[in-house]
Amino acid sequence: MNAKPLCFTGAILGAIAAFALVGCSDEAPQGAREDARERVTAPASDEVSRKTWLQPTDGTPPDLWLASREAGRDLPPDAPAVGDWRRRLADADGRFGETDRMIANRAVQLQAMLGEIGIAESPQEIIAGFSGLTGEGARAGFSDLCQHYYNLRVQGLSREASFAALKADTTPGSTP
Repeated sequence: MNAKPLCFTGAILGAIAAFALVGCSDEAPQGAREDARERVTAPASDEVSRKTWLQPTDGTPPDLWLASREAGRDLPPDAPAVGDWRRRLADADGRFGETDRMIANRAVQLQAMLGEIGIAESPQEIIAGFSGLTGEGARAGFSDLCQHYYNLRVQGLSREASFAALKADTTPGSTP
C-alpha cells in the first residue's frame, strides 16, 4: 500500500476539521450572552412560578408550583394559597390513580391545550371539575379524563355538556 494517498487523505481531513473549527467560537452570540446574563441575574424568587411543568426529578412540591403559577410569583411554602392547593391535590390523589405531580402537570397541560383553541380554564377549575366525576378511592385515570375532556371541547361542547358526557361515561371505579 502506498503511504502517499493515506497522508494526502489525512491532510484533507485535517484541513476540513480546521475549517470547521474556524467557524466555531467559544464566544456565544451577543443575544445568547445577554439571555444567559438575564437568567443568572433574574431573581431566584421567580423560578418556581415560571416553570412550565414539573420534571420527574424536580423537587418542587406540586402545591407550591400551582399556587405560585396562579399568583404569578413565587410564594412561600406556608402561604395560604399553597395550603389550598395541598388540600385540592390531596383530594384528587384520593380519586385518581396518578400522583399529585402528574395531576398538576396534566391540569396545566390541559389548560395550555384549551388556551390554544380559545378556551380559558384554570388548573383549579379542571381539577375541581374532574374530582366531581369520581368518588373517593375510585383511582380513575386523570390523564384519560384530560384527553376525553379536550376531545369533547374541540368538538364544540360547552364545559357543562362535556362534564355531563364524561359523567355519563364514568361508572364508579372506572376510567372513561
